[in-house]
Amino acid sequence: MTSRFWQRSDSEDEDEEATTASEDGSDDDSSSSDDEGQQQKKGPSRFMIGSSDSDSDDDKRVVRSAKDRRFDELKATCEEMRNKLNINDWSSVQSLFDKLNKQMEKAQKATETLGAPRVYIKMLVELEDRLNATLANKELTKKMSATNAKALNTMRQRVRKHNPVFAEQMEKFRAAPESEEEESEDESSSSSSSSDSNDEGEGEEGEDGFEKAKSAKEKKKDKLLTMDPREITFEMVSKKLQEIVLSRGKKGIDRQDQVDMLTYLATVAKGPYQKVEVLVHVVSALFDINPSMSTHMAPALWRRCIGVLFEVLELLEAHPHIVLDEHHEGNDEVTEEPEPGVETKVWGNMAAFLERLDDEHFKSLQVIDPHTNQYLDRLKDEPLFLALAQKVSDHFTRISDTKALARAALRRTEHFYYKTDAVYDAMRKLAVAQQEAANVAENGDEIPEEDDVVISKDAVVVTVPADFTLAESCSELMEQLAIVIYKHGDERTKARAMLCSIFFKAIRDEFYTARDMMLMSHLQDNVQHMDISTQILYNRTMAQLGLCAFRAGLIPDALSALSELCGSGRVKELLAQGMSISRYQDKTPEQEKLEKKRQMPFHMHINLELLESTHLICAMLQEVPVLAATGVQTHRKPLSKTFRRLLDNYDKQTFTGPPENVRDHVMASTQALMRGDWRKAYDYLAGLSSWNLIPAKDDVLAMLKAKLQQEGLRTYLLTYGAFYHSLSQDQLCDMFDLSDKQVHSVVSKMMMDEMLSGSWDQPTRTIVMHATNPTRLQALAEGFAERAAGLVDLNERALTLRTGGLRGEEDDAGPRGPYQDGQYNNNRGGGRGGRGRGMGRPMLGGFDMGGGGRGGRGGRGGRGGRGGGYSNSGFSVFGGGDARFQGGDRFRQKSQSQQYDRMTQLGRVADRRQ
Repeated sequence: MTSRFWQRSDSEDEDEEATTASEDGSDDDSSSSDDEGQQQKKGPSRFMIGSSDSDSDDDKRVVRSAKDRRFDELKATCEEMRNKLNINDWSSVQSLFDKLNKQMEKAQKATETLGAPRVYIKMLVELEDRLNATLANKELTKKMSATNAKALNTMRQRVRKHNPVFAEQMEKFRAAPESEEEESEDESSSSSSSSDSNDEGEGEEGEDGFEKAKSAKEKKKDKLLTMDPREITFEMVSKKLQEIVLSRGKKGIDRQDQVDMLTYLATVAKGPYQKVEVLVHVVSALFDINPSMSTHMAPALWRRCIGVLFEVLELLEAHPHIVLDEHHEGNDEVTEEPEPGVETKVWGNMAAFLERLDDEHFKSLQVIDPHTNQYLDRLKDEPLFLALAQKVSDHFTRISDTKALARAALRRTEHFYYKTDAVYDAMRKLAVAQQEAANVAENGDEIPEEDDVVISKDAVVVTVPADFTLAESCSELMEQLAIVIYKHGDERTKARAMLCSIFFKAIRDEFYTARDMMLMSHLQDNVQHMDISTQILYNRTMAQLGLCAFRAGLIPDALSALSELCGSGRVKELLAQGMSISRYQDKTPEQEKLEKKRQMPFHMHINLELLESTHLICAMLQEVPVLAATGVQTHRKPLSKTFRRLLDNYDKQTFTGPPENVRDHVMASTQALMRGDWRKAYDYLAGLSSWNLIPAKDDVLAMLKAKLQQEGLRTYLLTYGAFYHSLSQDQLCDMFDLSDKQVHSVVSKMMMDEMLSGSWDQPTRTIVMHATNPTRLQALAEGFAERAAGLVDLNERALTLRTGGLRGEEDDAGPRGPYQDGQYNNNRGGGRGGRGRGMGRPMLGGFDMGGGGRGGRGGRGGRGGRGGGYSNSGFSVFGGGDARFQGGDRFRQKSQSQQYDRMTQLGRVADRRQ
């Protein structure tokens, strides 16, 4: 808090008090009374009376309007710019120019007017004059530093683009720089007074001011619209167009008004060059109405944009000297229509416009409910886009732009590759019907003859051009487009075209052609390095390739094509047909937004139920014979881990009801097929509803029935063949409804692969089974029985020792040897070795702990004596082990658990040797 000695001087205080006293004489009395009351009141110390906090309430505050503050800021910035211009500091002028423009926008918002103040116009005039003078002085520019010279060139370009918006006001200022100054001051004073009155709370005047500003805005907008089109010149249209272009992207600009104004300028344009230039900006303005890339463009605006591009293409075809160039900055120096035949460039990129329209159509199909008529209406717009794409391709062919031609061909390919012949014919009929409806409407005067596009805010009708035709054969059209892409496209374009061609071949059941194209392209080796959309297209292609192989009856090929895709558990995500929700993976909102952008429209989906049933059926037909042959071929790995896991879970179920979904049907069919009941297995699979999605349903079911018969025969022979001495071929034919040739082929192949141990007896038409080694299951059962017998024996011995039974119970196999304490009985007559008994040694605390003696060695073929275990105060803790083998052996003391495995192994070896 500052001291009172740092306040204003006494003379200033006295002057202010004198002025206030002269205005109102009663202030002296009131002030004196207030001073006396202040001295009497209890408050802060008298040394703090003159502080700023205590005097802040007594000082007179000056309330200024927002307009005055903005105006003062403009004046201060203009003065600073003049100082920098005097010293030719263009770097500072550049930054001050940005600051001045921002202050200008704030001033317009504060005053609610569209015009610029005279101070700003004056500054622009001075800046332009000083800039021209500096550029004309070559010696001065040579002496400038590199940074200052660069700033000078930058200011020249910016002023050149900025000043045409205020060209009329600048001309008026140059004509009368002093005469209008008083009027502007009067206007500023009147506006300040009106703002003061508004601050005081006069609402009626505020509303009048808003209405005046609004009416001024309408007059400014309607100035060119109210003029006679014959009076509008080429230069006026160019200036208005440049003004609209420069105002694009700014805040507070009505984009719909810009579109309407540009549409009107296109009708009053002088010549084809200016009309093309305006129409190109109309397309850009239509795109600006929906600036967000996350939302789709309204269908009405989309159709309107299509119609404008049709008009642009007609003008370009009629006037070949007009060329669109995306790198062209604009012809500011052109003041009249160029002469016909002289090449003239106009800013624009037709390929980019086409791709943007395709993306907007794709996004609209993503968000529309596919079960509504709105989705069908949106699909009917596809012939309109294809007509535009064909005209754009013809335009690129005419101007020999091969790169853009490949881009347009790829967009057309991506609209054809997933369509079957029936769908393509339906689309051709739709295009013809739309053309006929347009002709009828045109004859009935429902659509104006001079324009095919009816532009209105409520509805937009765009007709398919009469010269648009689709090829009768979709295959020929795809081949033509692919040739163009392979010849002129880049690597990504070629890869996508190849995948589209493979997809196209696969849905037409040309499996071998599609497979060879996939293998020759080596896309499977490099697809992980491509962009995500191409990876999605690759996954969709592999899915269709697997379905094509299944329809052709190539079960191993179908399984190899679908195993990686369906075995991942993320089929929806890999095919971009939905978002999978995982408990162990959290996705950020950005990742979810990107995934939603990549989702395929509903009419391009591949049925996931059909895909899953195909994969599981192929796995079943391959895995069931392998499961039946596990006793012979134990080294084979599972061909489908997903199928094995589902089968294990199905077997573990306590109660299995009737099948409900795809997996239940396939698992129930698998259980029936493993028993050799192929008819029941076929009934389960034929009950799936996904077969209705296949056009040739009967052919596929007949193929599936034949496969089940063959695999059922193979499974039956592997499962029950070991129980037969011979099998009749006629009986097998009756059981599985197969011909003699088919049964002979299946059985002979199994014999060649050593899956079946047997041979043909041709005269009797029987299969003679050969004796074989025990199966794996039998070997495991024998081993389990031996281990169980040994375990029972050990438990009985342990129980005998714990209960204190007779020690000689185990000596019934032969006479006990003469040396029992740590010795062995060398009896060769097969007698049993004597039981070792060791002497324990006393330990601390009187406990008798010691090891038993080593068991006696049995004779040839006999069993060795049982070694004594450790004892604790006479209580046997661990029993000794015994063993059966040729000649016996000496074993050190081991526990029961340690000797168990060794005993069973060596016991089996001894039995086999005997």
